[in-house]
Amino acid sequence: VAIKKINLHGLREKELKVNELMVLKMNQNPNLVNCLDSYLVGKQLWLVMEYMDGGTLSDVISKTYLCEDEMAAISRE
Repeated sequence: VAIKKINLHGLREKELKVNELMVLKMNQNPNLVNCLDSYLVGKQLWLVMEYMDGGTLSDVISKTYLCEDEMAAISRE
C-alpha cells in the first residue's frame, strides 16, 4: 500500500480534498489506483491507496509527452 498525506488548510481546500476522497472511494476500477481507506490525523487526511510502481502521478505527467491524438485515445479508455 501507499499512504498519501493531504494537509487540510482552509475551508475551500478541505472541501476539495474531501471531495477527492469521496470520488476515490466510490469509483473502484481496475484501471485506476484504488483508495482502500482513509484517516484524519491531526490536520492531515491520510489516504491508504494501492501501491503502484513508477513514482507519483505528477512525476509521470511531467516526464511524459503525448501528442493530442494519444491524449484523446487515452481519454476514451
